[in-house]
Amino acid sequence: MKRWMFVLAALVLPAVAQAQVHTLPDAPHLLVKGHAEGRYVPDRFTVDIQVTVIDPSPGKARVAVERHVLALFKSIDAHGAIKHLTRASSLSMSEATSYKDGEQVHKGTEVDRNVSVTFDSLKRLQGFISDLPASKEVLVQATRVGRSDQAQRMMTLRTQAIANSKVAARALAKAYGMQITGVYSISEVAPDFSYGVQAGSWDVGPTGSGNAPPPPPVGRGPALASMDVKAVPTALRTGTIELSQNMYAVYLIAPKN
Repeated sequence: MKRWMFVLAALVLPAVAQAQVHTLPDAPHLLVKGHAEGRYVPDRFTVDIQVTVIDPSPGKARVAVERHVLALFKSIDAHGAIKHLTRASSLSMSEATSYKDGEQVHKGTEVDRNVSVTFDSLKRLQGFISDLPASKEVLVQATRVGRSDQAQRMMTLRTQAIANSKVAARALAKAYGMQITGVYSISEVAPDFSYGVQAGSWDVGPTGSGNAPPPPPVGRGPALASMDVKAVPTALRTGTIELSQNMYAVYLIAPKN
């Protein structure tokens, strides 16, 4: 029996796929990717800070790091950070070395701690960064933005992506004189088939609602590169964040009666 496979955003392929990562039914079927995306205004603003001190004395280096961290904690409280989203790592100690005339030279002991702080407004983040000490031992590693309701947003996008796959499957089946008879499987993981359609190579198809916004001009990358806090501007700006979801569905099909 011929096996007909239809792939959204690709050609309709009559294929006898033998070596497949994911098991597919022997019956005729459609393999369809549903897609949904959205842009949202962030309401969570996070800054990652690294405290690093190098000193010939391990004890002095540790004490200096702890003093910096205690000062950070006071500033964190003063600027109204979200307490349950504030995290501080344990101490990390390692040998500090440098090279001189091609030889490795011992500089002392390096002690590190990382602190991650999240605020519910950009204004609070700006105030916190403005009050950071002008010290090479306290470095801003990156800033990030997010949504407090991101899990719920992703659930909504999954529902939209599934609806998108249904619309696409019906359209493809109709175009080739077929009808949907059932759903064999649905997954967030893209399949990998011998005929060359792999995870990451699917083109984005139309969304189920038909009115998804275009991709934002700015990606979700860090807003600031690692730098000395003295160089961090207080006039920060933020745009929108993009969330997206793909769902891969296998629909069973049969010729129309």
